[in-house]
Amino acid sequence: MKPPSVTARLKPACGGSQGACVRKQVYELTLDDLNQFPVWEFRLGEAGEADRDESTVRPYTASSPLDPADRMFVVRAIFTLADDSRMQGYCTPPLRGDDNIGILQPIIVTYRGQVRFWCGTAAPDAKRLAHSYELLGKDASCVFPVQFESDVKLVGGPVRGSVPGFLVLEDFQTRKTKTVV
Repeated sequence: MKPPSVTARLKPACGGSQGACVRKQVYELTLDDLNQFPVWEFRLGEAGEADRDESTVRPYTASSPLDPADRMFVVRAIFTLADDSRMQGYCTPPLRGDDNIGILQPIIVTYRGQVRFWCGTAAPDAKRLAHSYELLGKDASCVFPVQFESDVKLVGGPVRGSVPGFLVLEDFQTRKTKTVV
């Protein structure tokens, strides 16, 4: 018998009466999802199948520390806001040494929806900002800066970061960002 490979040690978490694996869009993950499964794997190989694309994730369990080099994941994270309150969400653990916020993409998950701090190249308008603060139940002074840390065992240790506001990429080459609050 062959020794188990990394893939064999890391198994997709399946459930349901017929054993079908759970699939969700990453932007639909809830607090209940993160509490039940702290690690979610992107299913890039399933893109093109009905109701599956590059945003499709499934729960993943690991018997040893998770290695972000194995594939792309999101992992549960704990966020500490400026007012010292704590919330849950997720981030993408990077390959070693690449802790750019555009890679980590920290997201707080509330019972009413998700709050993204990385905006890519599209600056959030006043309506989106107001909605984000409404989901958080706080104003900017209570939120920023927000600290986050992964809440699962990772090869290389936890992922940590700080977010000064909603971040917008201004320059691809320099990775210069603009902060919006």
